[in-house]
Amino acid sequence: MQIETNLTIEGYVRPNSTSIQYNTQIPVYIRAVSVAKNKVIKSAIIVGNHLTLGKNPGNVLGGTDNLYVYLILVNEPTIANYFVPGTVYRLTDSSNVGTFELEATDSGGNTPPADIPISVNGDPPAPDAPFIGSGAGDTPDIPYEGDFDFNHHFDFSIVSNPASFILGDALAGIRPTIATLQLQVLNAQINEEYGVQIAFSSRNPLGFTLHLDGDLSKHGIPYRMFLGNDEIYNNELNIWRDLFTQSSNFASAQKNVTVLISAVDMVDSAPEGVYQDTVTVIIIPLDTL
Repeated sequence: MQIETNLTIEGYVRPNSTSIQYNTQIPVYIRAVSVAKNKVIKSAIIVGNHLTLGKNPGNVLGGTDNLYVYLILVNEPTIANYFVPGTVYRLTDSSNVGTFELEATDSGGNTPPADIPISVNGDPPAPDAPFIGSGAGDTPDIPYEGDFDFNHHFDFSIVSNPASFILGDALAGIRPTIATLQLQVLNAQINEEYGVQIAFSSRNPLGFTLHLDGDLSKHGIPYRMFLGNDEIYNNELNIWRDLFTQSSNFASAQKNVTVLISAVDMVDSAPEGVYQDTVTVIIIPLDTL
């Protein structure tokens, strides 16, 4: 194998139970797990350019048996629930999984052992079979399913998104609405309360900030954001819990997202132009509350 062992992935994680953040450098390593005859016969971390996938020594297969090898990305988080179920992670641009070659060792009678190249995906045996595809720059999504199985599911949508607002209204305390959110639960139990954890993430990691032309290097105007009547903070998880199914297995609720600007001095010193921010909404389903 010709792989980079210092791999990193990126995506949203929970550094603690109340907040969420986008981590661009999550260290991972690859563990190879070999399964034959419905049993794990080998499990080893890939640390070099050669790895024996079966028992050593010993015959792995017999007759028409198959050998399955699972390559698993593993991280050792410092806290439980560090990763977010349902989130898609991605290999960072600096990570190179590389290529591999597969061989079987064969010997018979007095014949010395010899390595026999094996074809991959029906292609001729080669020393540079790709792990993740043949195209340059292929970077597949890495789904993290987690350990949960809900019969119900949530539907989140933005039913109204005026987005732009009058700066003077936000300064005057009127709290203009920038979006109306709708949360629904379907196929749920009757007479139950459901909810989700929800977080809002500004492009500026320091907090909600409008930047000239949306450029983080240009002048910024901090702003405050509210979900319904509750103020929310950048990357902090909140509970949206008012989904009552009552007499059906369906429930729906809406909340307005409003903004307020208190930093008058940053507005007075702002160059003329268009100020904007991109906010990412993260939803983490909960079971019945």
